[in-house]
Amino acid sequence: MPFDFRPVFDRAQKYAPFLEQFATPDQRQRWKSVYDSVKLSPDQLNTLSSFRRQMLVICMAGPWCGDCVAACPIFQKIAEACPLIDLRFINRVQNFDINQPPQPYKPGTTEDPDDIRSKPIGKILVKWGILTPERIEKALLEQEDRKARGLNAKIGDVMTDLGMITAGQRDQALAAQQGFADLAQWDHAVAKELMTCGAPRVPMLVFLSEDGYECGRFGERTLTTYRQKAARQLANTAGASCPTGLFADPADILNANIAEWFGHFERIQWMLLTSPRLMKRHGEA
Repeated sequence: MPFDFRPVFDRAQKYAPFLEQFATPDQRQRWKSVYDSVKLSPDQLNTLSSFRRQMLVICMAGPWCGDCVAACPIFQKIAEACPLIDLRFINRVQNFDINQPPQPYKPGTTEDPDDIRSKPIGKILVKWGILTPERIEKALLEQEDRKARGLNAKIGDVMTDLGMITAGQRDQALAAQQGFADLAQWDHAVAKELMTCGAPRVPMLVFLSEDGYECGRFGERTLTTYRQKAARQLANTAGASCPTGLFADPADILNANIAEWFGHFERIQWMLLTSPRLMKRHGEA
C-alpha cells in the first residue's frame, strides 16, 4: 500500500517556524548565510512565473546537517519565487536509529535533563526523545512549588511551544505531550519510508499533486555535490562524510546545485501540467 504523504504535509512546518523550533542560533546563521547567497537566474524566475499547477512539497531535513544547509535554502528561494509551490519541512533528529523507534525519557542517563523548564518541548524531543507523563508531572509540581515560595515560576517554559503550563492544566499538557509523542513516531515512519541507500539520508524531497498524490522523490545530494565529493576522496583528501555547512559553496558550485535542484521542481510542474487526470480536473481536456 502506498505511503500516504498528505497527512505528513498537512502537519509539516514552513521554513521559518521549522528553523525556529529545531535549529540552534548557530545553525540558523549557517542556513541564513547560504540563503543570502542563493540567487535565481532571470530564466529560472521566468520559468517559475509560467507555473500553473499547485505543487505540495515536503522536505525532510535536519538543521544540523551540512547537506541540508547547502540545499534547503535553495528550496526556500524557489518556493518564495512561485506562490504555487507550497514547501514544508519535517525534522529528522541527528542521533537517529532506523531500527529503534522513539523512546520515553529514562532517568539516570549520563546527561540527565534536570532543568527541562528552560527548554521548549520541541527542543526537548529533539535532544532527549519523548518525555514520560511522570517527568512532565514532576516539572509541573516543581513550578507550582517555586510559585508558592514566591520564586519565579517560569510558567510556560517547560512547554513553551504549547503555552499550556499553568496551574490546573495538567490534562491539557499531558494530552499535548502525547500528541508530540505520536508525531515523533510518525516522523520515524516517514524517515524509514524515505531511506536512501539503506540509510535515512537528508535532505529528502517528496513532491505531491494538489490533491495529495505522490509525484516523485529526490534528495540527499546533487550530481554536482557528488562529483566534488568524489574528487576530494580520490585525491585522498580527509574529511567528514557530511559537510559542516560553515561556509556557503563557491559561486560556481552553488549555481550548479541551484540548477540541479531547480530542475526537479520544473520536471514535476510539467508532469502536473500535462497530466490527463489533472487536465480533466481543471477542465482543460
